[in-house]
Amino acid sequence: MFKYVLVINTIFLIFRVFYVLLYPIDLSPEEAQYWDWSRHLDISYYSKPPMVAYMNFISTSILGNTELGVRINAILLSFSLSLITYFFVKRIFDERVALISSVFPNLFVGFAINSVIFTTDAPLIFFWALSVICFYFAVEKNEIKLWLLTGFFAGLAFLSKYPAVFLLPFGILYILLVKPSLLKDLKIYTSLVVAFILSLPVLIWNLEKDFISFKHVSNLATQSSNFPNFAALGEFLGGQIILLSLLPFFFILWGWYKSFKTKDNRLLFLTIFSFPIFMFFLVLSLKKRVYANWTGFGYYTASILFAYYFLKAPKYLKIATLILSVFLTLLVQFSPIIDYLGLKNILPPKRDPTKFLVGWEDLGKAVSKYYTGEELIFSTVYQISAEMAFYVKGNPRTYVFHINRYTQYYFWREGLEKFRDKDAIFVNYSGVPKGVLRSFSDKELLEEVKVLWRGEEVKRFYIFRLRDFKGEFYESPERY
Repeated sequence: MFKYVLVINTIFLIFRVFYVLLYPIDLSPEEAQYWDWSRHLDISYYSKPPMVAYMNFISTSILGNTELGVRINAILLSFSLSLITYFFVKRIFDERVALISSVFPNLFVGFAINSVIFTTDAPLIFFWALSVICFYFAVEKNEIKLWLLTGFFAGLAFLSKYPAVFLLPFGILYILLVKPSLLKDLKIYTSLVVAFILSLPVLIWNLEKDFISFKHVSNLATQSSNFPNFAALGEFLGGQIILLSLLPFFFILWGWYKSFKTKDNRLLFLTIFSFPIFMFFLVLSLKKRVYANWTGFGYYTASILFAYYFLKAPKYLKIATLILSVFLTLLVQFSPIIDYLGLKNILPPKRDPTKFLVGWEDLGKAVSKYYTGEELIFSTVYQISAEMAFYVKGNPRTYVFHINRYTQYYFWREGLEKFRDKDAIFVNYSGVPKGVLRSFSDKELLEEVKVLWRGEEVKRFYIFRLRDFKGEFYESPERY
């Protein structure tokens, strides 16, 4: 059966490569930012650990500063994980469950996105999965090599994104429920030592920077609106349903429910490493807006639970789940289909998430017309600065004038003085803020760049020439 798994996942891989090469979308702002990090290699960064930058450095060193050079990471990680999942699930269940676990998640909207868009979620999901796989066998066999591997992959997961810390409490919970005696065995603590050693660079970087990353994460977690915020809760639940292509979400809910009523440790394992994550962010959404992708890593074991119960479902439900999943995944990846179906009012272009992926190359071309190689290029919006670094000819170094909160670009202000008395190209969604003008003598609007998507304008950039840079930014960000 593995040959079918290999063929199907290879087809997905080839499709994704051609999708990146041919479909008219650009790097997302976060992808562009993480690519820019790879040009300033460090042991950690303001908002995230360094793994995404390291992977971008390797891939773009081979394929160049291209969209495929960035996104090949997500494509290869998802392909590799699908094959690894097959062997893991075959070992603990059977070939049929393994086949569905390896193939069907490609039709989950969230998995499909993370298989093309390369952000920190892709390596987190990959190393999270390897961590829990090794942990499962380590608990079963209690061999030191398995505990060391668990710690190694857990450390790499932490170097990918901070939510990897959930591995520790969930692992302890599973051991308490299944083999509490293991907690008295020193072998299991070797995994903690390995994971801690791998995490040390991030901790050292933050120690030098007054733990700014943790202040940033804390600000994201505690920033609140009115409690209880049922609108945010509804948005969160809707996002989870869409990420899982609708019907699989309800299979997973059923799987979580059933796993607590059975004595099957395999199902309990799959639930412990997924259900608490969902509940944590569900509760958090009552306080603040929670982005749908924040739970993505938790659906790795949940997707196996889905496969287990999917095979037990009636035939008509299987067919409906397959058809609807294919339709939703294609709709997300090719949103202009909505217009051809006459459903434009349901998802108008300005609400289409794809709008964040268009217009950046056009902006880069527009700025390139005015850039001679001598000007300072910057914005007050880090996403714009990152995209210009990628799409302006020559991949120039770009800067950010911080108005509200810190970003990684705040630590890259060295070199500004070399632009003293020179002109700057400033790009924004509106005019030039007064704080920015303090650093210059005059301004000139060069061009407005209108971005069209699905036949409508979805955003507009304003390109300015600012004259006679005074050599420094008078910025004072207050928030993390």
